[in-house]
Amino acid sequence: VSTQSTGWKELLEANAIPALVNILKPDKKLLPEEENSVQRMELKMQTSAVIKNISCEDDVRKAIAATNSLKTFIGLLSLPHDVVQSNAATIISDVCQVNDNAQKVAHEGGIVPLIQLLKNWLPSVLTSAMRSLAQLGANFESNKDEIAKKGGLDPLVSLLDNSDAKVQAEAANALNVVCRESANNQNFIISIGGIPPLVKLVQSNNIEVQVSAAGALRSLAQSNSVSQGRIAELGGINPLIRLLKSNPRNLDVQEKASGALWALSGDDPSKRRDIGTKIGIEMLIVLLESKSEKIQFVAAKALSTLSCGAPKHQNKIREAGGVLPLVRMLKGSFSERVLLAVISTLAALSIGLAHTPVKLNQSAIASGGAIKSLVSLVSGNTNDLVKVQSAYALACITLAHADNQKLLLKEKFTFTLLIDLLYSSVREVSLGAGRALTTFAYNHIPTQKNIVKGGEIRYEQFIQFLESDDQEEQGHSAFQVIILARVMTGEDHVLVMAQGIQILYQLLQSENELIQELAANNIASLAHTRAGIPAALVSVGAMDTLIELLYSPAELVRSSAATAVGYMTFNRGAMRILLTACRRKPDMFQILQDNLAAGKISDVFIREWEYCLTVGLPSQSVQLMAVEHAIMDVGDSSQSTLINHLKTTTGTIDTPTYDTTVTEDMFDASSTHRYTSASSVMLQ
Repeated sequence: VSTQSTGWKELLEANAIPALVNILKPDKKLLPEEENSVQRMELKMQTSAVIKNISCEDDVRKAIAATNSLKTFIGLLSLPHDVVQSNAATIISDVCQVNDNAQKVAHEGGIVPLIQLLKNWLPSVLTSAMRSLAQLGANFESNKDEIAKKGGLDPLVSLLDNSDAKVQAEAANALNVVCRESANNQNFIISIGGIPPLVKLVQSNNIEVQVSAAGALRSLAQSNSVSQGRIAELGGINPLIRLLKSNPRNLDVQEKASGALWALSGDDPSKRRDIGTKIGIEMLIVLLESKSEKIQFVAAKALSTLSCGAPKHQNKIREAGGVLPLVRMLKGSFSERVLLAVISTLAALSIGLAHTPVKLNQSAIASGGAIKSLVSLVSGNTNDLVKVQSAYALACITLAHADNQKLLLKEKFTFTLLIDLLYSSVREVSLGAGRALTTFAYNHIPTQKNIVKGGEIRYEQFIQFLESDDQEEQGHSAFQVIILARVMTGEDHVLVMAQGIQILYQLLQSENELIQELAANNIASLAHTRAGIPAALVSVGAMDTLIELLYSPAELVRSSAATAVGYMTFNRGAMRILLTACRRKPDMFQILQDNLAAGKISDVFIREWEYCLTVGLPSQSVQLMAVEHAIMDVGDSSQSTLINHLKTTTGTIDTPTYDTTVTEDMFDASSTHRYTSASSVMLQ
């Protein structure tokens, strides 16, 4: 009976499995030397070969398990016969794949003899033993730790250097399994030098070895920053990219390579952007249309990361033809995680830093029919997270785009469902609904009125996020309450905005770079909304902190801070603070320009800075007017109240130490100094 024949069915129907197993059991009537005689070994070799050849069939595996003979096969592992050992290890590997046999094998003591076989020199024995260990770990979670405790990791790492390609591949496969989602095993493998040989094997001439090594690297890198860094240091990224690109028709290769690359990027947007850039936008678009769900997910997530606030990548994805495949995927049958990644990418393509619309991308996405598809997902999908993410994508696609707003109106889109989802008990859904509503409402009064018609937005719903221990939740909700303050019920909108501004200022000072970036991005968006908000941000000291963040070691933090600083220069008080800072550090203006990306900076500030360079005025004369001009920007009583509330709640105004008392006459137009030319004021 061979593995290719159908003879296994006849054996199964004839109830031959129990009879074959009985032959393999030790004969208690025989002495040990008789049991291990050449004749008995030959009989066991032939019998185990028959079972091995048919144990690849599920029905046969179940029949073997029904004989309760796992102990018999485990015993064969210790017999002095290489072929019998190899056959027994293969049978155990197959039987572990049904029912709870992986647990039973471990309970019967099968792990130690399998590890002992790793000392053998024959490739057939080694590969069978490693395959069996891999199945034990894959089918019963605690077996991974048992394999490590019994000393199985050291020989597996050593076998990566074996001269036989099949042994190398099986060693990598076994390591892939035992360190998957196991931080202890990951760290131990790192400590005994498991990464260098795996990086070397990714560059092997044998495709099977390359794929196995890529899989092991993926499991080692998953949620492990130490491993991610070590693999990158050893040059593991470029070989994985070459592996991905050189096998466009091999799904297994592409799954392992793309999975490893995505695991290596971790949760760091900078790493993800770097790896996405190295893979290439054109390649990612090709992978987007793969038949593999895993590859589709990685491609969509990478495109989403590349698109976030990066005009160069946003434009390139459109120019490379990436929009239509993404829009088509809204209508197909894809997994929820792929669908969410696609929706996220379309949103990211449509909006830049500081809530600036990317008009060409918005038009391209709408012309592909995305608005109708997204409205259908909002109203018809069963997953609430898909609904709120689809609504957010619609908000991004229609942001400041009159034609797309008309298309959305034709679809009879209303805010009622979205407001209902705002009160979801699922935090991610509630926060996502708030994000969508905020983007719809951003700088668009007609939409704000329609939101009011859609239902009641209560401030109380946001408190859970504003007071959360999760700083990311705080950052998102603080921005939301500032934008939505005027459509909320039950609270003074000035007080709501003041609280949001205070939270964002505090988050700017977080030790977490991702939170700094989030807060700076939100402040950049707020800096070109209502006039009183930039003045309030100046009053709490946000401008000073943003200027400090221009020197952050994190590129994305510098970019976000520069964008926020640039938009804040349209506020006169903020402009004065920046002029003072630039006078103190002459390199600051260049750093600001280098990191500004697609943001804007006031022409008045540029002229004043050039004037300062020309006349060489001392920094103090620039500094003394900072607060005066911050106050001059406050134009109505509600904005005055906002400033005063911030002063009361924060205790002081975080600006240079001179008299910053705010009095009513400062907001009287007749008593306010007229702003003519900054240079003339300084000269006076």
